Amino acid sequence: MTRSLRKSLLLWLLLPAALALITFLPLAYHLVHQPAMEALDQALADASLALVPHLEIIDGEPRFVFPPAAEQVLRADRVDDIYYLILGPRERFIAGDAGLPHEPLDEQEVHGDRSSFDAHFRGHRVRVIAIHRTVSGEPFVFVTAETTRKRDQLKIDLAVALTLPLLFFAAATGLTIWFGVRHALLPVEDIRRTLHNLEHRALQPLDAMVAPIEIRPLVTEFNQVLDRLEQAAEAQQRFVANAAHQLRTPLAGIRTQLELLQREPDAAEREVRIRQSVGAIERLGHLINQMLVLIAAEPGGRHESLASSVDLPELIRELSPEWIRLAEARGLDLGFELTPAHVTGDRLLLGEMIANLVVNALNYTPAPGEVTIRCRTEAGQCIIEVEDSGPGIPPEARGQVFERFFRLPAASHPGSGLGLAIVREIAHGSGGEVEVHDAPGGRGALLRARLPGGTTAD
Repeated sequence: MTRSLRKSLLLWLLLPAALALITFLPLAYHLVHQPAMEALDQALADASLALVPHLEIIDGEPRFVFPPAAEQVLRADRVDDIYYLILGPRERFIAGDAGLPHEPLDEQEVHGDRSSFDAHFRGHRVRVIAIHRTVSGEPFVFVTAETTRKRDQLKIDLAVALTLPLLFFAAATGLTIWFGVRHALLPVEDIRRTLHNLEHRALQPLDAMVAPIEIRPLVTEFNQVLDRLEQAAEAQQRFVANAAHQLRTPLAGIRTQLELLQREPDAAEREVRIRQSVGAIERLGHLINQMLVLIAAEPGGRHESLASSVDLPELIRELSPEWIRLAEARGLDLGFELTPAHVTGDRLLLGEMIANLVVNALNYTPAPGEVTIRCRTEAGQCIIEVEDSGPGIPPEARGQVFERFFRLPAASHPGSGLGLAIVREIAHGSGGEVEVHDAPGGRGALLRARLPGGTTAD
């Protein structure tokens, strides 16, 4: 799933803003609308209270004395129609507009001696305020009502007055966020353009100081990746150049021998030329095989699914006949000190690693000499050691022996110079390491490979 940083930022910024706007608009409307409606109700209640002084009790009979001018003032409104009603004991009609609703249907609309509610009168929706008062010991109800045209218009005006500024604010906020995100991502776009213009032959690091602080660690890590890629490319170029040189030498020798073979009349000499050509072809095949193993040992060379539990003593015994023949041919004593140990890894590559350690020791040990192969489990690690009685490896050369095509001058047999490089690649690929030490006896070298997760057999 492809993710866009710009879309994610806009979503996480605009969505909360939109939710806040949607939540705030009804709240703001309620906070403004409610006081306005209460103010209109209070004005209507004041009108009801203004009716009370005009009610008198004369000879035990209630009489409402309301001058026409006062009634005209009460009913005067440019928008709504105003009604009033006065009821005596047992809802006896005293004055006003007969039939005007005076009791709410919902008891929650009653507050003490005052009730306020919506009703219908003469085909119009009205807002009614009813006030209960006692005059000369008798209960009376003073009711005033008005149509809701003014209130309805006020609701519309409030909604428009609140919505338009909020919409303007929302649009301004959205544009600010949009351009802000776009401007904030400009350094990322600059980095993209810089990367687009990079060539594989000239990988220039990015300037981390001009990048924003938040992505500066990313730029730094990328520069480190570029540095590793450049080092890997240089190492690959050196490998290709050295490989070409190593391949060119046996090929040139084979070609020379074949050319001489064509012109050689003596059968014995031809036989010598043929044997020399076969030997050169064998060395060439060995070199090609070592290169293929080295490529397989590099990261990504072989699939991780090929890893399995490997019984190291069994693997060493399986490969040992070839080493024994080689040791006998060179007059060397090959010994084994194997204790049960298991490690998880690629069986083929682990076999190549051990074989290169052993063959390397056999090649550098003069006769008569000894080479000992050991394996054991130690502190949760699998230890593989190959000890020889040869000339050893000088301390100053112990880092170089793992480089590709490097060979010590003391080598008694020709080789490709890839053996220990293969050992290091396989060890690193298995999460381990390989070390060079002096042999315990003071003569020769001890090469030790440490692999993680060593276990003994049950």
